[in-house]
Amino acid sequence: MLVPLSRADERSGAKAATLARLAREGFRVPAGFVIDDALGDDSWVGELETALRGLGSGAFAVRSSALVEDGVRASFAGQLDTSLGATTAVRVAEEVRRIAASGTSSRTVAYAARTGRSPRPVEPVIVQALVRPQVAGVLFTRNPVTGTGQVVIEAHPGLGEPVVGGSVTPQRWIVDGHRVAPASNAVAQPVLTVTQVLALAETGRRIEASFGCPQDVEWAIAHGTVWVLQARPVTTSGAEPVAPSPNIAGAALLAGTPAGPGIAAGPVRVIGGLDDFARFRGGDVLVCRTTSPAWTPLLARAAAVVTEIGGVLAHAAIVAREFGIPAVTAAADATAVLADGVRVIVDGTNGTVTTERSGHSGHPEHTAENT
Repeated sequence: MLVPLSRADERSGAKAATLARLAREGFRVPAGFVIDDALGDDSWVGELETALRGLGSGAFAVRSSALVEDGVRASFAGQLDTSLGATTAVRVAEEVRRIAASGTSSRTVAYAARTGRSPRPVEPVIVQALVRPQVAGVLFTRNPVTGTGQVVIEAHPGLGEPVVGGSVTPQRWIVDGHRVAPASNAVAQPVLTVTQVLALAETGRRIEASFGCPQDVEWAIAHGTVWVLQARPVTTSGAEPVAPSPNIAGAALLAGTPAGPGIAAGPVRVIGGLDDFARFRGGDVLVCRTTSPAWTPLLARAAAVVTEIGGVLAHAAIVAREFGIPAVTAAADATAVLADGVRVIVDGTNGTVTTERSGHSGHPEHTAENT
């Protein structure tokens, strides 16, 4: 059965229910509908073409709204499939079935096991008109690394998928009250104006006030309008900066963006792609250019993660924080600088990687939760 998104409730999953509530409260949410039982009987297929015409001509976004995702402690960030750009009823139906089946994929099973959840089929799936933005991204109403009440905003031109997927290093702003501070990756031609940054921060704070807890918001700006594509609780509260023990830390190797607080030690394992997964062992430090949801089984066993590109609010960074492992993103040339097998200390609170002093094979005094 197809349910208009504006009438969705908890039976349609937290994502759909949240978007319905935001639309009723006056936030701009793309029109859509929910297929509550996408893996059940196929009666919804006959309704699909008419329902898509009701959303207007163009392309569509198909997203999961699983009953287990977007929770207070487990987001399932990036673990369930999304499809952007399907233009026909036949293609939308194919994507709905694929996304509904992604709840039992190997990455989802690994994530569920690591967070103490049980994997299950997605069931509800959302279909919406696809917003074609000039700029899009993610905002957190609480700094996920430091735990302070700053709004963190990451943005990139076009669709927000590269930001959430970690395939780009986005531009970043920190909003503290009404003061805007570009982060260290600021560029000469920002994709957002200060006015837009403040408007996004205000949108995030209004959503937080509505739900009563810090929020992770996916947004897009198209022709001057701010669209809310997703909102869910921030699943981690951050941590105070911790310095590595002076008897353990050796020479500095590189620095990047602090993305997951904590400190952990382990041998470097440079992973270039799926073919390298068999070389990875539990307790290794995962070093790669970027990650995708398929890498979740490695994150579930890693002591820490270091990537060459990506942001603080990308799915991999969220998952690392939920797993309690230090994360450093945007560490340029990490796969070249960090030699396979060398033991290092990853400080995800301060964004540094150092050698471990010779003769020391244990962990730092302050470690990530699972090390």
